Amino acid sequence: MTSPEEPRESRPAGPPPEFPLVAWVKAVVFGIGDTAREMLDEGRRGARDAYDERWEQFDAKTRNRRARKR
Repeated sequence: MTSPEEPRESRPAGPPPEFPLVAWVKAVVFGIGDTAREMLDEGRRGARDAYDERWEQFDAKTRNRRARKR
């Protein structure tokens, strides 16, 4: 029995602490997900830039032809 002067150990409210392996696995999985998402976003950005660049080149090449036909 504890005396009134001794504080009781109280657990913080919330979920129970996880086993370290579970926390490690979650960190790895979420890290892989974040990396994959960033890679896809960067790939889309690069594809969009390349598309715009090639379209500008095509437009510059054919601009005079289209202007002459009118």
